Amino acid sequence: MITDLDETIKQLLVTKGAIDLAEVDINFDTPDREWSTAISKPTINFYLYDIRENHDLRGIEWQIEKDINGVATRKKTPSRIDLSYLITVWTNDTGDEHRLLWHILLTMFRYPVFPDDVLYGQLVDLTCPIQISTAQPDGLFNNPADFWTALDNELKPSINYVVTLPLDTSLAFTAPVVRTKVVDFKAPGADKERLVQVAGTVHEAGDLARGVASARIVAKEAGMTTETDGDGHYSFRRLPEGQHTFQVLVSGKKVKELALTVPGANYDLEVP
Repeated sequence: MITDLDETIKQLLVTKGAIDLAEVDINFDTPDREWSTAISKPTINFYLYDIRENHDLRGIEWQIEKDINGVATRKKTPSRIDLSYLITVWTNDTGDEHRLLWHILLTMFRYPVFPDDVLYGQLVDLTCPIQISTAQPDGLFNNPADFWTALDNELKPSINYVVTLPLDTSLAFTAPVVRTKVVDFKAPGADKERLVQVAGTVHEAGDLARGVASARIVAKEAGMTTETDGDGHYSFRRLPEGQHTFQVLVSGKKVKELALTVPGANYDLEVP
């Protein structure tokens, strides 16, 4: 993932920042004295100096995904990781260094989100957004003199660049979708009563994956009505046990009636 991010950053500067690789190098090496004395042409250096979890974006919730076979997967949301780069420019002329630094800063501020056409490798299919922070005062790099002394190199002007990526540990639990919940309750001085919550999907005939949105479902005997969501899912929260007739009303289609037993194994409804 980190090498894909490196390539994405490089493509951003080349395609959006118009950096000519024939004239300027872009690399991700450690900018110590040995490295800097060996470079032969103007160079933009992205040094990855810190990797840590972003606690402000830490999520504790779970994502639930359902497939067409009635299986639900409960998956923990990805951790969010801050990757902090130090951007420096190395040239023989201070004026060229400053002009190139300002050009890089302008490009990074112009693109606070990576354009799709520069994304590389695993970054193409990420479902979580990639967050970017450029030259912010609350960055980690606050002791530049100590940093450059540790690298035995001269003090350089730099840009702090932080990219936040999701880290998916793929911890998931898979189980059949719960379609029935049974609740028994008893009021003081009354007989026990059982109510059943049921859930199902209204789908097109022959296509389980094509749910019908905004379909109206009527449980005739119970006198209850509900409506499907955007994916075709519906539920009744308090149906009595026994035989029920469900009517399915879809705009532009004939009313369809189906006999169902509650509780039962399946409450999916098919419409022609």
